[in-house]
Amino acid sequence: MIEIIGVHKTLGGRPVLEGVDLDVREGETLVIMGPSGTGKSVLLKHIVGLFDPDAGDIIVDGISVPSSSREEIAAIRAKIAYVFQNSALFDSMTVRGNLLMGLPPGSYQNRMAECEELARTALNYVNLAPDVLALYPAELSGGMQRRVAIARAIIGKHRYVLYDEPTTGLDPVNATRINRLIAHVSREVDATSIVVTHDVTSAFFLADRIVLLSEGVIQAEGTPEELRVTDNPAVREFLDAAPGAGVRGA
Repeated sequence: MIEIIGVHKTLGGRPVLEGVDLDVREGETLVIMGPSGTGKSVLLKHIVGLFDPDAGDIIVDGISVPSSSREEIAAIRAKIAYVFQNSALFDSMTVRGNLLMGLPPGSYQNRMAECEELARTALNYVNLAPDVLALYPAELSGGMQRRVAIARAIIGKHRYVLYDEPTTGLDPVNATRINRLIAHVSREVDATSIVVTHDVTSAFFLADRIVLLSEGVIQAEGTPEELRVTDNPAVREFLDAAPGAGVRGA
């Protein structure tokens, strides 16, 4: 379980998070939705210890991330896979090399046959053929790069998978493919997923539960069905600004 308790963060002199309280329940797909620039990605980075809060705490499986030693942070990160917004593949490595980076350090030494099978299985999850293993990121489309990034996230069978704007920059067809893929992975890999997005279509397709983060705080929380019919003005303003998403009961 992940607990976010009263987290405050100021960046560049601007308050970004102003007392965020949020629990992430075991096995769920939680979507953090909200306008661009409202701290959604910053919140994800706190979970893996890339940022420390100015105040508050982040607890992962009973351990405080900000208070952890370097060794404890490494152990926490070993449970968490992070799919970055720009895929963050290593340009100098083949797809095979990128996938192996998703395994615990040193785990593929002297186990190449086993790791090759893990890589092929991960690619199969994301509907890519084994011949992609020999290619470099520059040889892949944007949608394929995103799928490889997801494959790298699931190859190590992490307990938590964090997705930072997974459909940003993709055309509608590839965005739909990625959404379906994330839903499939969440079911099949048995991981707890947190998806950050400002895309309402993605949010309502993927979520077991949605929180709306705006102006540094959680403005609303509920199932997709609950948020579709809510009278919360912050939710209505956000949904009504998204084409096709603000129609109640849609």
